[in-house]
This record gives sequence, structure tokens and C-alpha cells, in this order.
Amino acid sequence: MKRPFSNKDAITPLMITLLLISFAVAVAVVVMNLGQAQVEEQAQCPIEIGLTLASVGGNSQVCYDSSTKQFRFTIENGANVNVNSLQVNVIGADGAQTVELTEAKLAKAGNYFAKITYDEAVNGPLKQVKIIPKVVLYDEEQVCVEQALVVEEFGRC
Repeated sequence: MKRPFSNKDAITPLMITLLLISFAVAVAVVVMNLGQAQVEEQAQCPIEIGLTLASVGGNSQVCYDSSTKQFRFTIENGANVNVNSLQVNVIGADGAQTVELTEAKLAKAGNYFAKITYDEAVNGPLKQVKIIPKVVLYDEEQVCVEQALVVEEFGRC
């Protein structure tokens, strides 16, 4: 008498189904990882921040005080997202410097006044200041270079 299930040479339809499902999951994981790497490579700040220079009486609140060697500015945040910190790139005729303003936390529609030490004797006259906002989205800090404020005209304080 022949025993049932004694033929162990064939693969059952259930085993084939499990193999196909596991293969499909493996392919999906590989494709998702490749897609995520491509998105991160081309990432831009996904939200419009709306950062602007403050203006009082039609005058922009940006100036340089040569006696105290300070560059001063006031910025206003838009209503979309909180700004976690700022990076300020100061470019002079003979050099440049980058300042991280980690204490610059702007609430939605908030403003911030900053003083940055800049010595014209070392780096030359001011040519450009770029104020770059940093925001936290999805528990990850985003540096929003494409939404930076660029200042090329400076009044005297």
C-alpha cells in the first residue's frame, strides 16, 4: 500500500506561492531603497518658509556698524513653519565667514534680531550676506538653501 504524501520530489503549490511572494517583497524593498536614495539626492526644502527681511518705514532693517564691527539684521518668518536655526554666510572682498545662529528660533510669523561680528579690516568690505533658514520636518533638519535671503546693499548703523 502506498502512503499519502510519500512523493517528496515535487514542490507544492503552497510552497511556490510563498516563494513568489517573498521574491516580490525582496524586489519591492530594493526598488524602494533605490527610489529613496534618488529622492534624497535631489531633495529641496519641501515647504515655502516665507522668510523676509523686516522693513520699518520702508527701510530694510539691515546695516553694518564699522565702529562695533557688527552686521545687524531683523528677519520675519512666514506663517507656514517654525524656523529652527539660521546659517549666515558673510562674504567680503578679501574673505568670507559662516556663522551658525542656533539660538535663532522663529515661531510662525515671528521675527528675530541678530548681531554678527564682522571685521572689514580682515575680510574686506561687505559684498554679500546670505541668510539660510533651517527647519525640522519629519524629525529631520532641512537646510533650505534655495529659500535663502540674499542681501547685497547695506546701510550704516
